[in-house]
Amino acid sequence: MNPPPSWPPDYHLKRSRRSHYVKLKTSMKNGLELIVPMRFNERHIPHILETNKEWIQKQLTKIHKELKTIREADLPEEISFPIARQKWKVQYVQSNNKHLQVIARPQKELVLLGNVANKKAVYKLLLAWVKQQSQLHLPKLLDELSEETGLKYHRISIRSQRTRWGSCTYRKIINVNFKLVLLPNHLVRHILIHELCHTRYMNHAPRFWRLVASFDKDWEQYSRETRVADQLLPLWIVNLF
Repeated sequence: MNPPPSWPPDYHLKRSRRSHYVKLKTSMKNGLELIVPMRFNERHIPHILETNKEWIQKQLTKIHKELKTIREADLPEEISFPIARQKWKVQYVQSNNKHLQVIARPQKELVLLGNVANKKAVYKLLLAWVKQQSQLHLPKLLDELSEETGLKYHRISIRSQRTRWGSCTYRKIINVNFKLVLLPNHLVRHILIHELCHTRYMNHAPRFWRLVASFDKDWEQYSRETRVADQLLPLWIVNLF
């Protein structure tokens, strides 16, 4: 991201069928986002920006400073998957191989072999490997929680979602963000239990929250934590390219 822009700032407008009001969001990946209802009139945007000017400038300045601390050379030396109780040591071996390779060695050692000086290619390969790990670990945990709660689902779909950790359809298909596999165990369980409860109640009526509370007594605290859970992700996972 470039230095904080002069006012007014650049922004991304996202229309959402689920939104009933305007929501402002900032992230290192997307900068400033305005999430609005489908029939939102864009003529209101200048007023919204001015009303929230102090907060917006503060958040964009913070993001700018954080991005300056991230250097392309900062490749991860370790990748953790809390729900699987795994920590993988990562090594980078420069070679003349035309294509980068990922080699998973015993004792949880991951080796990237090839032109590791190509940081963009390395990040892309690491992301692909993390997605593979999410396919291994997230369905297993969801099955365990389904058995534990007695809440059945049709299937799980693991996606590269930007703004949501999970969702559930009327067909009881549970969609989850692959980055969940990198979050603390208690938050992953909380999010999956939340979506399993939607297999019974599709809205957020009081009976839904009572069901959630019956399986997740600290759900209110965890719900607050999930709102800023993206800050718990390792910086390298942020797509800067």
